[in-house]
Amino acid sequence: MKFCMVTSFFGAQSFGGDSVYVERLCRALLRRGHEVHVVRSPGAFESVRGSTPLRSYEPPDGLIEHRLGTGWRGKLDALWSHQTAGAGRNAATLRWIFEHEAFDVIHLHNISLLGGLGVPRVASKLSRAVKLLTAHDYWWICPQSLLWKFGRSVCEARACFTCNLRRGVPPQLWRRAGWVNDAFSGLDAILFPSTSTMRIYEAAGVKNHRLRVLPGLLPANWESRGQAPAGLAPGLLPARPFIAAAGRLVVEKGFQTVIPLMRQVPGLDLVIAGDGPLRTELELIASGMPNVKFVGLLPNDEVRLLFQHARAVVVPSLFPETFGLVLAEALALGAPVIARCVGAIPEVAATSSRVMMFDGAKGLLNILREISQSSGELGACADGGTARTPAVWSEDGHLVEYFGLISEIRNQGQTTVRQ
Repeated sequence: MKFCMVTSFFGAQSFGGDSVYVERLCRALLRRGHEVHVVRSPGAFESVRGSTPLRSYEPPDGLIEHRLGTGWRGKLDALWSHQTAGAGRNAATLRWIFEHEAFDVIHLHNISLLGGLGVPRVASKLSRAVKLLTAHDYWWICPQSLLWKFGRSVCEARACFTCNLRRGVPPQLWRRAGWVNDAFSGLDAILFPSTSTMRIYEAAGVKNHRLRVLPGLLPANWESRGQAPAGLAPGLLPARPFIAAAGRLVVEKGFQTVIPLMRQVPGLDLVIAGDGPLRTELELIASGMPNVKFVGLLPNDEVRLLFQHARAVVVPSLFPETFGLVLAEALALGAPVIARCVGAIPEVAATSSRVMMFDGAKGLLNILREISQSSGELGACADGGTARTPAVWSEDGHLVEYFGLISEIRNQGQTTVRQ
């Protein structure tokens, strides 16, 4: 089969999360002999990159990339799409790619800077392929993508115009009532990483004849325990007991709520993998604390090694995660996890007994003290945990669900063309 993934950010020019899923899905499909194309926008990444470093990424053999915009023209295209929801001059390029390549499946991902209305319209009008869209975050119902209001708390009452202004982002005046359902109307299925996320969208009035849950994807052989890779980052694994954390270093991920508590558990180290705009501030918070270490962006092998040797992996997210990939990755490796009870985290945590949930600083500190004082398995993890993670998280199980959905759509003849 012939697949096309459409996304604003991809590969080295991305921030993780949604692009990680696209990368893993592409590799899984290529390994099974399918033809895979990715349509992406380097200009979109550069327009919002800031000081974010490029991610470590090596494209797999056979992957075909189509780059929509580079340099200042690409940045202008991204600004146009942000302010109008249209695809602008990229519409003609997309139309040509879709028509010329005659894909079997067109799968839209994060198209926030490609045209939330424009891209689905092009796909719907010009291709009889199965047309899918994955809502990796909350962008379709939240201009800031994370339901993170004013940059400081979970959004429980809409104030999008003011929130954008306070975050220094131009308001999107085209976000009228019902625009999401217009965008989704020509698509065959809308996919969500968790039931929790799907329920939030449904509560916001989002509709489609086929709303489905398809969780995140772990790469092939993720669960196998390997040896330390060659060229291991110096000092990655502390000699002392440690907990690990990983993710983009931004306020809503909550790392700043963990670091101060490490002063009260001096016998336990915290190793933080990742990078982002909050790194400098987090390093200032950790100044004078030898038990807090920042190791930057790591390749998959080193993340696995870090999780495998940690006493626990901490997931302190403050916003409602749509899935919680770090949590799933840690559980699949058999690592105990400390996680804040928010968003889809409880849903993912319910698959294992190796998760210790907390709400506030006191609860987290109690867990950290218990880990610091324990020499073996602790608390909720003493029974050895769940033997297996859900099959749908694995590459094989995920593709069974993925191809099952494609077959269902084809058999029901619901690959529609917008007139």
